[in-house]
Amino acid sequence: MNALIPGSDRTPTISYQDGVFSISGRSYMENSAEFYAPVKRIIEEHQGPLKVEIGLDFFNTSSSKCIMDLLFMIDKKHLAGNDCRIKWSYKTDDEDMRDAAEEFRDLLKYVPVELEEIDD
Repeated sequence: MNALIPGSDRTPTISYQDGVFSISGRSYMENSAEFYAPVKRIIEEHQGPLKVEIGLDFFNTSSSKCIMDLLFMIDKKHLAGNDCRIKWSYKTDDEDMRDAAEEFRDLLKYVPVELEEIDD
């Protein structure tokens, strides 16, 4: 199954193809749980190795909870024997996103998380 959810000024672009799941842009919609529900289904149904690429510029508190739920799901999949990897990219001058990425990484117990600083 492949999927693409185009982004907007308030929602991230989400794609899933051939075991690669990516989320990028901004995430500050009013109903984050509703927006992320189909994304959770994609992660739940995925079998096998999974590469996750995150490149968010901004997210609000409700999005943060949904993103954390997704990451916990991926952490459990890795523990269950699926080879999962997370790569979180943030802009060099974006200390807030770097700090957020570090905090999320530190909450995960099993899945490897690579943090990548990128130039603007």
